[in-house]
Amino acid sequence: MTESVNGDDGPLVVVLLEHAIHRIRAELYALSDESFPGLRTRHYRLLSMVPPGGERLSRMATTSGLTKQALAQALQPLEDGGYVEVVPDPTDGRARLVRLTGRGRQVNDTVRAHLAAIEREWAGRVGEERYAVARAVLADLTPGPA
Repeated sequence: MTESVNGDDGPLVVVLLEHAIHRIRAELYALSDESFPGLRTRHYRLLSMVPPGGERLSRMATTSGLTKQALAQALQPLEDGGYVEVVPDPTDGRARLVRLTGRGRQVNDTVRAHLAAIEREWAGRVGEERYAVARAVLADLTPGPA
C-alpha cells in the first residue's frame, strides 16, 4: 500500500478537490438560475477566456482543449444569448474573433464576485494564511499562467 505524502489515510486529494469544485458548480448553477438562465460551468469558463480585445477562435480552441467544431458548438448559445459576438478579425480576413459583449462582461464580473466571496468564506474557515498557502500551491501546480 502506498502511503500519502503527509502520511494521512484520509481521502485522496482528488476527492477533496472534487468536493471544492462541486461547491463552486453549485454556486454557479444558482447564479445561472438567478441571473443567467441556461449558462453552465463550461460557458462561464469560455467567457472567462475571452480577453478585453477578443480572442481568435483558433487560439481559444487550443487554450480550451476543444476542437474548433466543439468550440463553435459551445459558443453558439453564448452568441445566441448576447454574451459574445463572433466577428472577422480585422488583421486577418480568414480568422474570426470572439469578443465579449456588455452582457458577457457583466457575467464575468458577477462570476468573479461570487467566486471571490467563496474564497473569502474558505479563508475565513481555515485562516487567511493557510488559505493563501493552499491557493499558491494550486497555482504552482497549474501549467502556464493561472
